[in-house]
Amino acid sequence: DGYVGSHANQARIRTFPRNSSDTLYSPDVVEFAKKKGLYPTDGKDEDFSFADVFDPITPIGARLCEARVWDIFRQILEAGFAEQYLDYAQGSNLTNRMPLFVKPVRPVSVNTTMWLMRSHYEGSWFDSRDDFGGLPFHSPYRARPLLFKQEGKLYAMNRNVGYLGTFLH
Repeated sequence: DGYVGSHANQARIRTFPRNSSDTLYSPDVVEFAKKKGLYPTDGKDEDFSFADVFDPITPIGARLCEARVWDIFRQILEAGFAEQYLDYAQGSNLTNRMPLFVKPVRPVSVNTTMWLMRSHYEGSWFDSRDDFGGLPFHSPYRARPLLFKQEGKLYAMNRNVGYLGTFLH
């Protein structure tokens, strides 16, 4: 009780307790992964990481998905969280994984939740209102596709929490 979890289209659950009535999962999840060749047949069940097997994190996954989780967490936690996990959310240090759940500094109200879901990274490293995609009107929204190549290099534009395609904010 009192913790917040966030998810943004990137699997975040890694290892999980299998002997707790609080944990819901398919009892054959490890067997299925082994059968499909996604997890070594000699791998230990207790070392099985759902996210690493079924949706391994990539720099693009971190940038387009985990950055949105980072944005929500940075607004409800003590100062320091944003800096601690910025390299992960940027996709440059994929070993610096964020926690699955966090304890906010104060209870998160429904109104706060609504504002968090409207976020466009305002005031953060990801604030894109003044980058090349936001000009000349300083818009936080980006046209699709979010990925593009220029001179053989792959680039990604931000996918905001408050994305106009969701129609929920």
